[in-house]
Amino acid sequence: MSALLETPHGRDQHDLVAAHAVPDSLLLLDKEERAALERWARGEAGSRSRDAMLKEAQSVGLGIERAERLCQRLLQEGWISRREELKGGNWLWKTIAWRDLRRLQGLLGIIHAEQRKQARQAMLEQAWQWLHERGNVQQTLLDPDLLDELTLALKALEEDKSLRADVLEARLGLLRALAAWHDSGQQGLRRNFALHARDLTKSLSASEWRWLDALFDLERLGIASFAQVGWLSGDLVFSWQGRRLELAPLHCIGLPLDDLLVADALTAPRQWWLIENRTSFELQARQRQAGVALLWMPGRPSSAWLATVSHLLQLAPAPAWISADADPAGVDIACTVGSRWEQAGLAWEPYQMGLAQWQSTTQRWPLNAHDRRLLGVLLARPSLPASLRALCEAMQTEGRKAEQEAWL
Repeated sequence: MSALLETPHGRDQHDLVAAHAVPDSLLLLDKEERAALERWARGEAGSRSRDAMLKEAQSVGLGIERAERLCQRLLQEGWISRREELKGGNWLWKTIAWRDLRRLQGLLGIIHAEQRKQARQAMLEQAWQWLHERGNVQQTLLDPDLLDELTLALKALEEDKSLRADVLEARLGLLRALAAWHDSGQQGLRRNFALHARDLTKSLSASEWRWLDALFDLERLGIASFAQVGWLSGDLVFSWQGRRLELAPLHCIGLPLDDLLVADALTAPRQWWLIENRTSFELQARQRQAGVALLWMPGRPSSAWLATVSHLLQLAPAPAWISADADPAGVDIACTVGSRWEQAGLAWEPYQMGLAQWQSTTQRWPLNAHDRRLLGVLLARPSLPASLRALCEAMQTEGRKAEQEAWL
């Protein structure tokens, strides 16, 4: 038996400690002993009480007598010092103090607080590096809002110090999965994204969906809770293999994009009019002009919505007016949607979203950092229509933007 050194503390207390140094290897342990020792050594506490240790030992199936023997072995092998009190002529131990908790935790495979902090920092640094590299890729400009959403999400994860390491790792994985989903042009329901993000044995938890919903426009990114719908109004007649649907009697109607994509005939209007603001769309639908077909433009549209628009133009080619907010995102959206008309060899023009509307409105919404960055991208495009270039230059000069609901 190893020699123990005694250090008195008054008449009725003393500390016991092995005469040799802390060992380099772990003592032999059975399953219950190891489980108990792992419980005892977790955390940062330099000492533990007898009552707490025995309680934790019992919770993993190690009885009091075996726990007492394990504590004695830890003392003799040099892992702990032990304070004992003299009661009724017997020395009873009350607390232990770890001689080298970090070494013991390492041998047990326990990650201590400093290691957790370092691992967390490493995960976040890798994520920021990934986001920085991704931000330099030209294709991300297809949806500049996503870069901002990813940045805000990463900042929120960085600021939430209460997140467990496994939760942080899982949510960083969701950010990468969301970016990959967008970059590959995928569309689908939430279950499709869950299969993309996780293997077949796992799904996203309710808390993970709430987290994503709070930070991302999932519908815009092609992750739908339900079938995506296109809203239309006007004197239009659709046909599916001879079965017709007339829209003229209706104020407006929402039709699933999947159904619109398989329509085989559509009466061509004189003019398409695409409106971003939903309130403005419904107002204009009630007072629509003859020969004008209205289409609601759902913010920054998904690729499925854009594909549907291209199909409608194949069936019913006509020029377009495009009305979006007089802000950088609205200009970018108008250009993105307008490119579908250009691909079809048709004309389009910004409508009621120009300098005149922006100057006359009483709205004075300030530009944010994303707006200013996007303005730089827009003004660098040689193809930017002259009217929208004038609007962008004015917004850049005065540092403000406006929403179309104020005038349309």
